[in-house]
Amino acid sequence: MILANRYNYMEEFHDKSREALETALRTAPAYKSLNTIDPGPGAALDDRYDAIPALTKQIMRDHFPDGLVPNYRNVDDGLRRDEIEYTFTSGTTGERVVNIWDQDWWNRSEAASWKLNAHLARLDYPQKEAKLASSLNVGISCEEDLPMESRIVGNKLYLNEKINLIQWQPRHYERMIRELQSFQPVILEANPSLLARLAFWAIDEGIELYSPKAIVFTYEVPSNIHLAALRRAFRAPLISSYGTTETGFVMEECEMGNLHQNMDFCRIDYYPLKDKYGGPEVGKLLVTTFGNPWNSIIKFDVGDLVRLHPTGECECGRKHGLIAKSIEGRTSNSTFTTSGGLVTTMALDRALSQIEGLRDYHLEQNSAKSYVLEIMVGSGATNAASNAVADAARAVLESVYGRDGTYEIKTLKNILPGQAGKFRRTQANFDFDTEELFA
Repeated sequence: MILANRYNYMEEFHDKSREALETALRTAPAYKSLNTIDPGPGAALDDRYDAIPALTKQIMRDHFPDGLVPNYRNVDDGLRRDEIEYTFTSGTTGERVVNIWDQDWWNRSEAASWKLNAHLARLDYPQKEAKLASSLNVGISCEEDLPMESRIVGNKLYLNEKINLIQWQPRHYERMIRELQSFQPVILEANPSLLARLAFWAIDEGIELYSPKAIVFTYEVPSNIHLAALRRAFRAPLISSYGTTETGFVMEECEMGNLHQNMDFCRIDYYPLKDKYGGPEVGKLLVTTFGNPWNSIIKFDVGDLVRLHPTGECECGRKHGLIAKSIEGRTSNSTFTTSGGLVTTMALDRALSQIEGLRDYHLEQNSAKSYVLEIMVGSGATNAASNAVADAARAVLESVYGRDGTYEIKTLKNILPGQAGKFRRTQANFDFDTEELFA
């Protein structure tokens, strides 16, 4: 098991880790029973953390609203003073959680994460910003088209008010392009799949897009297919910001393309997959937050797999904290080869992204050897070109999953995000024990 002491942490980090754990065990009602399994202050800090079970969304729901709040704070008073508010995650039914939201802490967490990328570190925080995401995730939701002034809040412009991109018509693409040019944001924060749709549309129409100082991805892991399109359409650096509503900003992509831990605001405990599934260099993250006065988050299971940097020494020069090569996708979205090996969402994505002409996809595994892949190509593609993409996709699936599998390829005009406004690119339509995957 690989824990925090692998990653060149400074003493201040260990002090924050100790303070977070002690505060939770002493003051947060949801953790009171864990004092019996804590080895105690005399034990090694990593051993103490290892003894604490993961915090799940179900536990958070069971103890809402006071369970994670230090007992010297009162939620009703905090709400009345506008120090906090309730916010809702946009996951599926089983993933949705109501959280206590501290905007000040969130902003400080984001500002600290900017220091981990040279392009962002040169900018003062905050900056004039445009956001492009499903209105289920952020911003203002409306079935009618809202004028630009109705979608500006403070220094932020929300480019989209629609719940689902199926509602986007040519006028919406034209409007977003026009508003980016007139608003001229310093930062464009986007759901990468939605921004890719805008990029593909602009490429097809021969329209040049306004490029901000930086494009920051949130809400989902970007597909390599979409990254390629965005590099064609924009001149700005593309930066992935990784975190959750519950934990704030956990990692930030540096200028060399690796993800660095936001050590000022979180601890990460890393648990590898079993060797036969891709461990020890692929594993899950359990995140502990630092300095949030309203939430004691200890070892929250964010549900995602990461691939560690092979050496832990990034070319950017930052050497402290966990360094990941990639976010591999949600554990629950894993699929399996015909012989039982685990395939992460990004492992499949890296293979499919080599196919010229493929713009999006969705794979479902229905049984141990049965797979259905939906693909999307450009609207102007000929039948011959579409067939070539389908043939290439079949060859990729055989290579990734096994030649003894059954593969159905469907070419669709549109592939849409799920009910949470985010894309689920891979899924197994049968139950498997996610905990059994880990060492």
